[in-house]
Amino acid sequence: MDYYFFVLSVICVWVIVSLSVNLVLGYAGLFSIGHVGYLGIGAYTTAVLNIIFKMDYFLTIPIAVVVTALVALLTYLPLMRLTAFHFALSTLGMNVVIVDLLHNLAPRVPGAEGLFGLQAPEFMTTGLGRFGVVGAATVLCVLVALRVVNSPFGRTLRALRDRPEAAEAIGKNPRFYRGVIWTLSGAFCGLAGGLYAVTLFYIDPTVFLVAFSFNVAVYIGVGGLASIAGSILGPTLLIAFSEGLRFTGLPSDISGPAQQALFGALLILLMLFRRKGLIGRYEFRD
Repeated sequence: MDYYFFVLSVICVWVIVSLSVNLVLGYAGLFSIGHVGYLGIGAYTTAVLNIIFKMDYFLTIPIAVVVTALVALLTYLPLMRLTAFHFALSTLGMNVVIVDLLHNLAPRVPGAEGLFGLQAPEFMTTGLGRFGVVGAATVLCVLVALRVVNSPFGRTLRALRDRPEAAEAIGKNPRFYRGVIWTLSGAFCGLAGGLYAVTLFYIDPTVFLVAFSFNVAVYIGVGGLASIAGSILGPTLLIAFSEGLRFTGLPSDISGPAQQALFGALLILLMLFRRKGLIGRYEFRD
């Protein structure tokens, strides 16, 4: 049973990341291909504080959230003047830079490329215990995201996404609103990173490569843009399918590329026939 709880915990982590990206992509119109870098910052913050400095796991989580939110804000500020295409490319480069910094500067356990030995509370040493914590955090993130997008702040974001000139004409500052939602998105990733660290118990920079940011784009594309439910549906369906490939008997050197090929094909089909995703509420315009 621990395996199934592990898979459910992984799904919950990627639901939180998908929520964070959908907030900036679906609701604010900012195309990001680099949020997995923020996930790495959150995971390393928790792991370093817990493993190296022996801090209680639950105390590391709010620190990881704050640190990642600050990093997200600081990395957003120089990008906010860029056009949509160059903004997306810059976020991709940001992910690469973060992974390189983690690889070269982050502490590691002797004899390993990353960190292991995270000390979780006793009740989290089982798959069910970890899933209980990760699942509760996911529900909290979903509730916060729903509150944000259904608030006047969320309606302003959608107005700036769809009719920026009209929104600016009535005094809405796009840089402020997008900066706030980007920072909140980074905080979500920081939380997801802290949860990912305790789910995997071993992290290294290869866990946060750009390829995983593309996976998040597929999750959102399948689930739906500007849809909280879509942010849940996409990773749930695709991760469950990917894990199902393990039971087909295919060797890993075949099932891995098959998964990536499937994700690429799905993204192409969605862009051709269902640009909003399965239950999305927004479609990018040419």
